[in-house]
Amino acid sequence: MTYAVTFAAALALVAGCAAEPAPPAAPRAASSTKASDNAHRIQSIVGDCMKEKGFRYVPWAPRVKAPETASDRAYLGDYAAMKQERAKKGFTVFYRYAHPDQKEEVLWSSEDSPNSAIMRDLSRAQLAAYEKQLTACKSRAIKEVTGKVVKDDDDRFAQMDETVKKVLDRELNGDPKLVELAAAMSACLKGKGYSVADTRPSTLHTWGWRMFEGKVKALAKNDDRPEDEEMAEHGQYTMPMISVEDGRRYFSQEVKVALDDLACGKDFYAAYSPRNAEIQQRVALEFGSGGS
Repeated sequence: MTYAVTFAAALALVAGCAAEPAPPAAPRAASSTKASDNAHRIQSIVGDCMKEKGFRYVPWAPRVKAPETASDRAYLGDYAAMKQERAKKGFTVFYRYAHPDQKEEVLWSSEDSPNSAIMRDLSRAQLAAYEKQLTACKSRAIKEVTGKVVKDDDDRFAQMDETVKKVLDRELNGDPKLVELAAAMSACLKGKGYSVADTRPSTLHTWGWRMFEGKVKALAKNDDRPEDEEMAEHGQYTMPMISVEDGRRYFSQEVKVALDDLACGKDFYAAYSPRNAEIQQRVALEFGSGGS
């Protein structure tokens, strides 16, 4: 399965997985450097492990740093950048359906890895053996570098996600200032006619994205396209067929909600997002993420 990583996603994956004044650049860069170091160490061990078992594997860790962009600043809570992003892409859920010809800028794709070409040349049986051994080698490397015990990539990211949730709950959901700002944002949204059931800071910042993602999932369930068993096994779903006309209709609604959300949450995002990004990086570093 091919996947691509945008800068916002890379902050979670590389510093380890979807805003206040941007935090100082130096600490953020330092965290990325440490994550990159761990990722390269893991990849080196994986390469040696695969070679020992008779498999060809090229140690490869994707690029972890990117020039500062509007998306970068938006992820970290810059109001002007967030307003620009949301006016253009909403919460980014229906944007792809409304503008199917627009390609999202990505830092890297799994196809960039030299190992993708190696795996494409294998027979089905060879590929199964290769992937089984690669999983074992990755688990061994992650344990050696980070001390974490993971079964495979899914388990690794599931553990990361669960750890992030616990840290966010512990450090941010109990922060009096964030709780106060979240309450003010929720009251503002209620005044605009929106109902937000969960006002904890760690869930409030994605309530709009989750609402529209829920619409896509509902459309997918009613789609006639057959379900991909491998995707379902990983908690994913086959993207529904949505016409450009319908995509634009949903997207128009999404942009309005996204801008209303930002208008109500300007102060909240300015206080929440940099801390959220730091926690994402910190946990990712614990798990040595950043390699593929």
